[in-house]
Amino acid sequence: MTDIKSGPELVEKTFVYMTNLSRECRKALADKFGQTYKGMPFESVESTMRKEIETWFAERDKNITVKHERSSAGKPGEVLMTYSGANKGAHFKFHVDGLFTLTGSSPNAPTYVKNINVTVDKREFTR
Repeated sequence: MTDIKSGPELVEKTFVYMTNLSRECRKALADKFGQTYKGMPFESVESTMRKEIETWFAERDKNITVKHERSSAGKPGEVLMTYSGANKGAHFKFHVDGLFTLTGSSPNAPTYVKNINVTVDKREFTR
């Protein structure tokens, strides 16, 4: 017989799981942008990254739902995104930031991935 976990245990379990998923997602995104989307116009990066993240999570784990909350631009060549998500035991947020090398100053300038991070913060996990 399985024991029913308490709220804090469910949140902790989800946090640990999402930490591992964030590493996998970061690697998948970096590979995809380093190979498939190499040289794409910078104005297309944010929408492509959103599509890739949502597709990756949908294929990776059907029990986790993710929803894009907002995107913002940081320094030139930087994309910052916030997602909310949920599974059976917890609600959470995670952040994705990508840094790209621009080969020009126009929004259509070809870009190349420098760094992508997917981060989770335990303070953003709730029951």
